[in-house]
Amino acid sequence: MASRDKTREVFIELINLQLKPHNKTYEDVVNVSDWYMKYTTTREREQMFIKEGISILMKKLRMSKTVAEREINWFILQWGLTTNGTETDTELIFTKSKQANLKRTKK
Repeated sequence: MASRDKTREVFIELINLQLKPHNKTYEDVVNVSDWYMKYTTTREREQMFIKEGISILMKKLRMSKTVAEREINWFILQWGLTTNGTETDTELIFTKSKQANLKRTKK
């Protein structure tokens, strides 16, 4: 399989992975402009997508982890679903801890 064909196949796989929670596929959105703005995701799902996407890029396109991380970030910038803005548990813990520290230092 030619490199260009393999890259397109992986691109479609990433789109399908991203749309899976919405029961949609690449074929459903291929002719819809700004389709990535019509669907949302959570930060948790986005992090899961990033992890799985890096794995796909490393295996199927034989990228190093560093290159795959950079490529998945570019993919999200161009084609990533809108995040709904909910905080992850880690972000909530960090925010609460930061607020508690601010209260202690103001006393």
